[in-house]
Amino acid sequence: MKVEVFVIFTLLISVIFADRPCDSSPNNGYPFCDTSLPINQRVTDLVKRIQDSDKIGLFSNTASGVSSLSIPAYEWWSEALHGVADSPGVHWQGETLFATSFPQVCTTAASFDTDLYNQIASAISTEARAMNNVGNAGLSFWAPNLNIFRDPRWGRGQETPGEDPYLNAQYVKNFIQGMQNGSDPNYLKVSACCKHFAGYSLENWQGMDRFHFNAIISEQDLADTYFPAFESCISPNSGAASGIMCSYNAVNGIPSCANDFLLTTTARQKWGFEGYITSDCDAVSDVFNSHHYTNSTDATCSAVLSAGMDIDCGNFLPDNLPQALKDGMSTSLLDTALVNLFSVQMRLGMFDPLDNQPYTKLNTTVINSKQHQKIALVAAQEGIVLLKNDNSTLPFSASSEEVAAVVGSNAMAHVTIQGNYYGNAPYLISPIDGISAYVKVNYSLGCNINDDDKTKIAEACEVAAMATYTIIIAGIDQSIESEGHDRVSISLPGVQEEMIQAVADCSKGPVVLVLLGGGHVDLSNIKDDPNINAIIWAGYPGQSGGQALAQILYGDISPAGRLVSTMYKSDYVNQVSMEDMGMRPNKTSGNPGRSYRFFEGEAVYEFGTGLSYTTFQFQFTNVSSFLSLQAIESSLSDEFYTEYKAEKLGILAA
Repeated sequence: MKVEVFVIFTLLISVIFADRPCDSSPNNGYPFCDTSLPINQRVTDLVKRIQDSDKIGLFSNTASGVSSLSIPAYEWWSEALHGVADSPGVHWQGETLFATSFPQVCTTAASFDTDLYNQIASAISTEARAMNNVGNAGLSFWAPNLNIFRDPRWGRGQETPGEDPYLNAQYVKNFIQGMQNGSDPNYLKVSACCKHFAGYSLENWQGMDRFHFNAIISEQDLADTYFPAFESCISPNSGAASGIMCSYNAVNGIPSCANDFLLTTTARQKWGFEGYITSDCDAVSDVFNSHHYTNSTDATCSAVLSAGMDIDCGNFLPDNLPQALKDGMSTSLLDTALVNLFSVQMRLGMFDPLDNQPYTKLNTTVINSKQHQKIALVAAQEGIVLLKNDNSTLPFSASSEEVAAVVGSNAMAHVTIQGNYYGNAPYLISPIDGISAYVKVNYSLGCNINDDDKTKIAEACEVAAMATYTIIIAGIDQSIESEGHDRVSISLPGVQEEMIQAVADCSKGPVVLVLLGGGHVDLSNIKDDPNINAIIWAGYPGQSGGQALAQILYGDISPAGRLVSTMYKSDYVNQVSMEDMGMRPNKTSGNPGRSYRFFEGEAVYEFGTGLSYTTFQFQFTNVSSFLSLQAIESSLSDEFYTEYKAEKLGILAA
């Protein structure tokens, strides 16, 4: 046993000590290896020592390294949206066969628990570091996705905290801090990257795809809807993220990755961003080939680097930079980008001795630890939303004498409960797994998620007619909503609604409908059906999702989640184009408004809806005193007051 431990320890040390550029001479005598110097001085020295011919290979996510300076190759692209996930930088092998699979972001966000957001990110970064320490992950993780979930058809809305700019900003602030901060303030635990900047929320809708889309966004909508979460992400006083990803789409005619206003004027100069900017994968190529913004490969290289982008997820820059440099492009553009890239690597400790870096000492026993399992379970418990509970149908009693009919295409969902951007989970508890731990279960499929086969509905009715009560697990999955795939309809797909109503009609006991999915479906016909006694939205609840759902169904946990996006009626999609980025109602276009902030119609369920088994009472009291505007103004500092007064007068004049 001691021999095994020694061998494992020796292998671990050999992995994390290998290919470190400052461990030997002559590098350890150069300023870039002097840890007493500020990082900007160290990086400036490093970049000056790299030959121009060696710089080209550093501009891809699969950075080639610099052999003359013992700088190893590095894969910038690792994913960790809700757990370390499949990506080029992540390897499921050896000691790292799996990682904790937390609920999809849409479910976690529904908890409205900012401490939980931070705890999940901290657990993810701990596992990520442990994987890096044995050579099975990078240290730069391209998460979170904080684009506004502006349209229910969007295939990637599930990855986001929802439709509210303030909630998104709070989510990203706490998530970034959990990812990057830890026990040692001198180093980043891992590097987090906020995506997709900016205005990204369309995959492929009615012939328009994300690679060609030009998002026309008003200054007002940019300021109060599309920007706040990104400012919270990168502001030094908030998330202070070390990475941004520019998006595929253009914004007001300029591709995001060539958009100086977004990347430099706004992110770096106005918000104080200090980090690197990567393109989305092949988005640099899209600047030239899809948006036709530039007329040559030389111009494309110059446009993206001049705008402030630093690295290409793809090969456009490595393939075309040599010719661009021959044709006169300044190497200073390369050096500026390399300073940003190597600054992040130095903040991660990649050029420093290992002795005083606690993160390099994390071993793989932290992966899916009991603590992380508990966090994943709590996140599912807190994020599941109770929408309807007539006559206190729930919670059920867990009696051995009772039989539950469990019906529906998502009842046995395992992989589905992870949503997208997931890795290898250590285990997956489906809804029927969780329910079976409480009562005897009789199962029937009822129907598939998205076809017209009604032949199994009769069998589902027979099962429901003989059971004490019926639990229908329906909804959508990644075949309906996903990256590259927007919905056309927000109705329940296939014959699910017909199946639900048929089973509800023939059920002997009460009926509970549970929905999986990130984007909502229209429940207007089901919401008021007296035969459907309770409705639950579970999103994609992660590795312990079935357990958390059962705990709520049987009263071990009181539901506390709240919807983070509006549930619209199905006709909503006929009123507004997905290409319409406007948030506010527009009589000319017919846009009825987006999100709870601006939608003028009647929602099926509103943002923030969520019931509990607990009864709450509250009342408003009379306010005995008021603050006057004059009192507030007099309390402001002279400097702030001068700016405030100037802005106030400017607004009044306008």
